[in-house]
Amino acid sequence: MPLLNLDDQKKVAEYQNFVRTDPRGQVTQDPLWGDLKANWGHVYVYHETNGQIDAVMTVLTVEAVPGKLLAYSGRGPIANLDDIDLIKALIKEALAALPDNVFLLRLDPEVPYSDELDARYRQAGFITRNRQIEHMHGNIQPRKNVVLYYDGRGEGAQEITDEESLMKHFKRDYRNQIRRAAKDGVVVTSGDSQADVEAFFDTYVLMAKAQQITHRPLSYFLRMQQLWQGTGFFKVFLAHFDNQVVASGIGFSYGDEIWYMYAGSNRQYAKHYAPYAVQWEMLKWGLALGKTEYDFGGVGDFVPTDGLYKFKHGFAYHDPHAEYIGELDWVIDEQGYQEYLKQFQ
Repeated sequence: MPLLNLDDQKKVAEYQNFVRTDPRGQVTQDPLWGDLKANWGHVYVYHETNGQIDAVMTVLTVEAVPGKLLAYSGRGPIANLDDIDLIKALIKEALAALPDNVFLLRLDPEVPYSDELDARYRQAGFITRNRQIEHMHGNIQPRKNVVLYYDGRGEGAQEITDEESLMKHFKRDYRNQIRRAAKDGVVVTSGDSQADVEAFFDTYVLMAKAQQITHRPLSYFLRMQQLWQGTGFFKVFLAHFDNQVVASGIGFSYGDEIWYMYAGSNRQYAKHYAPYAVQWEMLKWGLALGKTEYDFGGVGDFVPTDGLYKFKHGFAYHDPHAEYIGELDWVIDEQGYQEYLKQFQ
């Protein structure tokens, strides 16, 4: 089970192609994500069958407690998660290449939660962090996501094959708000240029200030744009009204899904429903690409009182709730691990 040699351009391209096209693929498993996280270390492990890559595990490392490293495979590995022997073999190979001061290797695969799978991982020596974690920020990535399934899952849902069936999939008031945005003159563009990212960032900062939350710096998004520009896997959507950008969204197209990752909006223009227009265009992007899923991202809980859920659910109210297995922790240094967990208590 080899490590990826970043000087071997052919193998890097093969690794990237697997991450981008396998139905389970995730942007956070692309080596470009390691380039984006420039202050993190990185190790890339893959498995082959008959000379073809069929599993990868991208692992990034950062100092998470003094003098000790967290090794994290965000939304990974991309592999058959039922094959725990394979997963442990990937971990063994990664640990052989990682620094000696790693205290934890944490996996965070996008695989549905089940009592049976959870029990199997615990029996195999993992510590699982899922249903006992009550707050969405108790995990690095939220476990509960709102997902629209284009293939028509859920009670009352039908397969989405065109824009008409996509529009009918939403709640009635959401359809009205999308039409109202268009009637008011909201126009949505998409691209991957530096100017697109800078326009997004202005609305992103406004939203963060309104919600009194921290935000990433502009340099982070400009680096993202530089890495993915021209690949077709990254798009910035901008809603224009009254000669300015009033709402925005950033999405990635990997595997069988679109991942709506970042957003921004100017609340002064809320009555024109520009964020709904942004979602409409992003959802049409997924439809045009033949995706199976559109991931709106995490929510605190599947209840109307959760603000994130309240907005996202109206687009996907037919769809089953997406609850993932959560974090699968392989602990190397128990003392370091316990010190790390104190941050989430």
